Amino acid sequence: MRKVLRCLLLTLMTLCFSLPALGAAEAATVALLPLINNVAGDELAGQIYYKEAINALKSKKGFVLVENDALTAAIEAAKVGNAVPTQAALAKIAKDGDVDIVFALQLDELSKRERQLPGERIAKLNLQGKAVAYNRLNGAFYEHKLKSDKEIDVSLTARWDWKHEEFGRAVRQEIDRALRAK
Repeated sequence: MRKVLRCLLLTLMTLCFSLPALGAAEAATVALLPLINNVAGDELAGQIYYKEAINALKSKKGFVLVENDALTAAIEAAKVGNAVPTQAALAKIAKDGDVDIVFALQLDELSKRERQLPGERIAKLNLQGKAVAYNRLNGAFYEHKLKSDKEIDVSLTARWDWKHEEFGRAVRQEIDRALRAK
């Protein structure tokens, strides 16, 4: 009888200790600031920025994109101009908007230039910008310059928008890096 009681008590204690571990962890909230587009006449870049950033966040577990009135008011109060916000401004946006991570991207140059070489035509990408993020949970500030000067044969870019495709890839890469920043 004693052995049965001990077994029952041990089982009950095991269940009680393991219950807190069964609860789901809360997801980190992420705010995307609007793209700071310094490229004249390129409205498509903003659409690609949001599309790729949202898809990158969806593919990551534990992160939720947030958009609400308090966050919009915090972004407008920061008065972001033609340059990415500073660490202090991002921290203020995170605090006032009640989000865990704030991400901003600045696009300074996005162009494709073709040149003729003997026997082939080469397209060269010129992508320049800057990405910043602030993580309120651990106080980490992420800052990275975007720069790409890839070259590809022009015939491979004839049926798709290569420069915007590369920009989208850079956005996904920067979101991934910013979420892993410590």
